[in-house]
Amino acid sequence: MKKIAAVTFDLWDTLIKEHPGGADRVARIRTEGIGDLLSAKGMVHTSQEIVDAYAKTGDFLSMTWSKQRDMAVRDQVLFMMSSIDDKLAGRISKSDLDEIERVYAEGILENPPALLPGAREALVAVSERGHKIGLISNTGRTPGSVLRVVMGNMGILDFFDTTTFSNEVLVRKPAEGVFRHTLDNLKVFPSAAVHVGDSVESDIMGAKRAGMKAVQLVVNGISRSEVADSHVGSLTNVLDAIERL
Repeated sequence: MKKIAAVTFDLWDTLIKEHPGGADRVARIRTEGIGDLLSAKGMVHTSQEIVDAYAKTGDFLSMTWSKQRDMAVRDQVLFMMSSIDDKLAGRISKSDLDEIERVYAEGILENPPALLPGAREALVAVSERGHKIGLISNTGRTPGSVLRVVMGNMGILDFFDTTTFSNEVLVRKPAEGVFRHTLDNLKVFPSAAVHVGDSVESDIMGAKRAGMKAVQLVVNGISRSEVADSHVGSLTNVLDAIERL
């Protein structure tokens, strides 16, 4: 049996979790901030127009994500601007578009998620055992560049040898490509790697199809995957599960 050389982790609902109502608060931060920026430049639009464009962007993202693809954050912003007014994107200067993108991307910093219990301790244990550590995360509207800031503020970013975010590679879990990309960066064969995550389809099925072993974090009543190599009810048990593999 090949020795485990690397462990990759999912981010959302494995290491961090959004506070109740957090998505709605961040959405308000984004839409209100973008409305203020547009108004300051003489491009006045109603709050409802901006909220509707934000929702339309979300619908388009959901359709894109269903195909295991993703969009760069700049493209998300341009789609939203065009949804407010089909000529708006062409009237916005690059510097103003940069500022709108910043507001869109960084909204989460005003309402950051929580580090889940045992997350840091699990990363410490895996690191001290000498395993390389990677992150494989699907993103929503918050890009990887900002999620790295969130992780840095939580004190967990430095544990990772590489971090892969779907908005940067434009591929989403459970597509094999996002797992293989991460393992290539870690310089580890799939058979010598374990992925830890909560989602049956995105994490467990995706990792197994990529040739990795998989440990499922089973919390909050989620379904247990029949193909996972191991199941844990807490991050504190992750290293033991990995060692048994």
